[in-house]
Amino acid sequence: MQEETGAQEEVSLRDYLDLLRRRIAIIVQTCIAALVIGCAVAIMQTPVYKSTGRLLVTPPVQQAIMRDSSDPISAIAVQGSSHNIDTQLEVLMNGTLQAKAYQAANVSPGDPSVRVNVGRANELIDIIDLSVEAGKPTIAADVANNMMDIYIKDERTGRTGDITDAITFATTTLKEAQSDWEKSSKALQKYNILKNNPDYANSVTSGGVQIGNLDGKQNEMQQLMVGNQAFIDETRAYLAKLPKTIDKSIRTENPLIKTIDGELVSARTEYKAILQKLSAENPTAKTAQARIENFERERKQAPVFVTTTEKATNPEITATEMELRKMDAQMANLKASIKKNDAQKAAIVTRQMALSKDTFRVAQVTQKIKSAQANVDKLTTQLADMRLREKAQPRPIQILSKATINPSYIRPKRPLIIFMSGLAGLFLGVCFALLAEFMDDRVNAPEDARRLLGVPALGYIPRIEKEEQRLLSADRGGSLLESYRVLRSNVRFAAVGEPLNSMMVTSTTPGEGKSLTAANLAIAMALDGRKVILVDADLRRPTIHEKFGVRNTPGLTNVLVGSMSIDKALQDTEIENLQLMTSGPIPPNPAELLNSRAFEQVHEMLKERADLVIFDSPPCLSVADAQVLAANVDGLVYVVQLGSTKKSALKHGHELLKQARAKVLGIVYNKVQVDGRRNDYYYGYYSYYHKTELQGKGGSNGKTGQNSEWEGMISQSAQAKEANALSGNTLESKGDKDEV
Repeated sequence: MQEETGAQEEVSLRDYLDLLRRRIAIIVQTCIAALVIGCAVAIMQTPVYKSTGRLLVTPPVQQAIMRDSSDPISAIAVQGSSHNIDTQLEVLMNGTLQAKAYQAANVSPGDPSVRVNVGRANELIDIIDLSVEAGKPTIAADVANNMMDIYIKDERTGRTGDITDAITFATTTLKEAQSDWEKSSKALQKYNILKNNPDYANSVTSGGVQIGNLDGKQNEMQQLMVGNQAFIDETRAYLAKLPKTIDKSIRTENPLIKTIDGELVSARTEYKAILQKLSAENPTAKTAQARIENFERERKQAPVFVTTTEKATNPEITATEMELRKMDAQMANLKASIKKNDAQKAAIVTRQMALSKDTFRVAQVTQKIKSAQANVDKLTTQLADMRLREKAQPRPIQILSKATINPSYIRPKRPLIIFMSGLAGLFLGVCFALLAEFMDDRVNAPEDARRLLGVPALGYIPRIEKEEQRLLSADRGGSLLESYRVLRSNVRFAAVGEPLNSMMVTSTTPGEGKSLTAANLAIAMALDGRKVILVDADLRRPTIHEKFGVRNTPGLTNVLVGSMSIDKALQDTEIENLQLMTSGPIPPNPAELLNSRAFEQVHEMLKERADLVIFDSPPCLSVADAQVLAANVDGLVYVVQLGSTKKSALKHGHELLKQARAKVLGIVYNKVQVDGRRNDYYYGYYSYYHKTELQGKGGSNGKTGQNSEWEGMISQSAQAKEANALSGNTLESKGDKDEV
């Protein structure tokens, strides 16, 4: 027979499903193990809770730094009112800030069970999400809220630090000025009492007034220099923090609208042209109308303007640098003015030395009192102004929402872990099943043998546990009989168009049931009305005589050596039309006997005496007897035991038979386990009859019913034989018709 094509030998999805069915135990065990591990991991993991708070950060904006040149201290409080969000993200992740928040929540700094995540809520908005994960929901909420509170507090302290320092400096200076004023007033009062000169003002000379004016100017210039220097330092620090570039938003018309408008005009024009030729109900017109509606819908949905962002040089840097240059020039002018004022004061003092010592002293003290009073008034006004500015500072960072206690944990996701464990177990189980299948060299399914040999299946013989029930007889039917009926029909179909007067039954290795298959096939053929001779050609380990309970001698070897005629070597059986020729004495050279001229003559004589001669041969892989015998018969039936025969041995045995030019009719699968599972796709037919046999008909054990069925079958076969003899038809054709 010709081998099946390559397409037929490919593995199908049904083959894989059957493979998984056979290895279902491995899959189930792996799934259970994975589920147990997944459940253990899910239960052992510590729950993690999450709380999230939100901060609003005012983005950087262009601003101008203004100052009052007549009020030097006011410039100290000038600062930017906005923050870069990327900078604030880095500040929030500062370890010192987190440590303070941990301590406030009674958590050890660096606790691995607490995890802080900071990020932008969205790239398009200036909102920071601060989330904390911890083993307790209260700790997660406390740490998040503490971080936001400490961050806001530190930010305000840093932003108002210069104003606070200025207020402290102004307060100290005010106290000193008040002390100087009190000391000067008391000194002048004592001097007037001592000199008895209450009207000391008249004694002040013009030189004393000039000195006082110069001192007042010098104090003002020195205070102005202090304020300018503080402003310069603060401005330079602010300039260092400014980003070099800023994001500039550009709002333009959406170009997609023009494109859609153009397509819409084209579609409307096309629709008008179609309406001039076709009606509005025409499919072409409807398609054009649908296209117009689609463009109109896209036109409505498209935004009118689109916004793009580009990097631009920060204009605030230029303004700040210009302000610094102005302040440097002003500082240089102040230094020159102070130097000039000192020279004028030295000249006046020199002139005043010649004046009356008492008059000069009074004028000097009086001027000191005036200067101290002016300083007190000015510092009082400036201090009130700075405190007002401190309260009016902008808030570029605000808390949008506090972190709340979330009683539901976010990890572990136990159902997901268990589901993924089961899924992984299923995947690993399938992998292990495939690995076990591909590492298994046994033939576990009919498809394995079909792919290896490329020959069809002739039949499936069910497993019979009791040895005495394995051989067909006149009082036994059921699944075993039906199996061999199918085998009998398939053997005849396999040989359609070619003569089949002799055949042999072999297997790969011993113990696969070839002898029993040959015996039962011979019985099934005989029950069909054909004259059959069963020859035990296994001259090494003959078993046919044991199965039929007859003597082993005389037999085939007696006939081959010429010590016995064929007719005397043939033995009748209880089955009509069936004769046996046992092996006879075991010879020392079986292969030479089967390959001899005498065997060919015996073979021809046996075919003349029967419709079909069936040889039970030795296993093809054990000895060369099977190859010798296969070359002489018309056909060969290969017996394979599922779950036992090795694939490599089966393939090697088949190659040996092909070398002998054997005609392999097909494969018989022996000892099939009939259990009603997935394998019944192939041989569930026999399962049906097997169950019927167990249930029985007409008796407690079903024996009476089986005998009646068997006797009826024998009677019908005898009647058919007689009718065919009268009509001139052969039994073989009748049998074929019955089987069909």
